[in-house]
Amino acid sequence: NKQLKMIHITPAVPTSGLFMHTLADLTGGVTISSEHLGGAYLYAGTPIGKGSDGCYEVEKIALTLYVTPVSSKELKVAKGHHFLAGDYIAADMADGQKIASVNKQNAEYDILTLEQSFAVEIPKDAPLFATEGNNKVPKVSPVALVAHTALVPHGGDLYCGAWLICVVKEERSQPIAKTLREQLRLISFI
Repeated sequence: NKQLKMIHITPAVPTSGLFMHTLADLTGGVTISSEHLGGAYLYAGTPIGKGSDGCYEVEKIALTLYVTPVSSKELKVAKGHHFLAGDYIAADMADGQKIASVNKQNAEYDILTLEQSFAVEIPKDAPLFATEGNNKVPKVSPVALVAHTALVPHGGDLYCGAWLICVVKEERSQPIAKTLREQLRLISFI
């Protein structure tokens, strides 16, 4: 028995100056698997890549709000990420580490507790991304950016637009690490 999945279409939230110029989208929009997303909203400018069964998947990203010393297993990150316990998280300067727990109790930031600390200090405002394991290989190879902010459904998949070729205003951009930008060759950040 194949279980039918619901596809949710949510009203688009304005992206206020994020995309300065858009040239090409993924025609007809994309269906995004929401099964492994840990946040309430999928924000415009989030990188996505091809998944399985015709669905796209989110390359999870986050931003550090404080310096993370070498000895610390706690990353304090900005709210709005989709990381869950069991995911691997990395920075441009550090191989991925497995997340043991996610604490969202603080009003200002979330605490991602790692099984092992990073081998280097992670600076404040460092973009983080999901990896396949203890490496810097993105879990999802990004090919496009989500076009509009949308509510993530509790069950089923999410349908939304996605920009394949565009110009993004960097100061309003999601925290996208250099490792991911190198794969998003058709996206210009200015």
